[in-house]
Parts: sequence; structure tokens; C-alpha cells
Amino acid sequence: MTATDRRTPELSLARPARPAVSRWGVVSVLGLLAVGVGLLLPDGTSRKGAGDGAMTHYMGLLAANQPWNLLLFMAVPVILAETLAITELTLLFSADAPDVVRRLNRWAGLIAGVWFTGIVVYLLANAVVPITSDAGWRGIGDVLSVGSYLLGIIPLGGIALLELGVLGTGSARERAKLHAILVGVFLVVAHVAMIFGMLDPSLLGWHAHTTRMPGMDM
Repeated sequence: MTATDRRTPELSLARPARPAVSRWGVVSVLGLLAVGVGLLLPDGTSRKGAGDGAMTHYMGLLAANQPWNLLLFMAVPVILAETLAITELTLLFSADAPDVVRRLNRWAGLIAGVWFTGIVVYLLANAVVPITSDAGWRGIGDVLSVGSYLLGIIPLGGIALLELGVLGTGSARERAKLHAILVGVFLVVAHVAMIFGMLDPSLLGWHAHTTRMPGMDM
């Protein structure tokens, strides 16, 4: 038997590379699921008496439909983001981190990306478009709070794509670096949204009108 023949069995045992189409297939299914849920859920962003001229639409959203809006739009994303941040630090500073930490980090990233995709679609359809068409924004603070909140889809969506192998085709170190950067970006935009969302919009120059059209509150 020649040297070439002796290597043949070893080569035959090599695992074939996973085709990229399977990754995009998973991304497509998860994306369609998130978009479908976001479009099909009933509008829970407005409720009579929820929010007034002294409140941004961000706060009006969380105050309406209690306690569900608070859980869906604040509690779940924050818990997932904090889980990501804590596990990310553990993985960065511990060379022998337990496998459960890696799995928790991965699943938190996947769920957060899909969850927030549904949130963005839901809010665009039920809040952003109607408010914009009715010229109902309450000043720059209102726009910054809602806009910063929606921008969270960029880092969280990026993290989910990283976990699915669509982004970050470089070395493991490069992927870990990008993953950590995306977690940091989400924490920044989320805190910007909270700061401006809790601010009285009149402090940034917005003045409430004496007459208000129905459905202006999120």
C-alpha cells in the first residue's frame, strides 16, 4: 500500500463543511417568525389615559397595557442583555469558563435577536408610522428615546447572526471581539433610550397643545 493509499481512510473521515444555505435558511425562518408575530399581535401600544403631554411615547408605551408592555418591551430585553453582558465578561476573562456559560451566552444572543426583531416590527407598524403620520412626536427627546430603543436591533441582530455563523467568518478572537463590541453598543443605545424616555419632553422645548387627537399615545 502506498503512502497515498494509507491517507485515504483518514481523508474519508473528515466532516464536510456545513453549506452556507443552511445558515441562511435558519435566519430566514427565524426572521419570518419574528416579523409575523410582530405584525399579527394586536395593538397594545395605546390605552385611554396612558401617557400625557408630560410623558414621552417611550414611557407611555411602558405604562400602557400593564404589566404586559413592561414585561415584553423592557423586562425581557433587559434580562437577556444583562445575561449577555455577564456571560460575555466571564468568557473574556476566564480561559476555562464552564460550557454552560458559553451555551447561556449563545442562547441569550439568539433569543434576544429574534425577540427584538419582533419588537421593532411591532412598534414600527403600531407606533412609529401612526405617530409620524399624525405629526405626534413630542420633541427631540421623544424621537431620541424611541429611535435609540429601535436602534437596539442592530447590535442584537448582529449578535444573533454571529451565533448563526452568518457574520464573523474570521478567527475565534475576532468573533469574540465583535461579539463584545455589539453587546456594548446595545447597552449604550438602551441607556440613551431610557434617559431620554424618562425625561419630561417639555424640558427640551416641546409644548403640549390644548387639544390632542385620539390615538396619539403609544
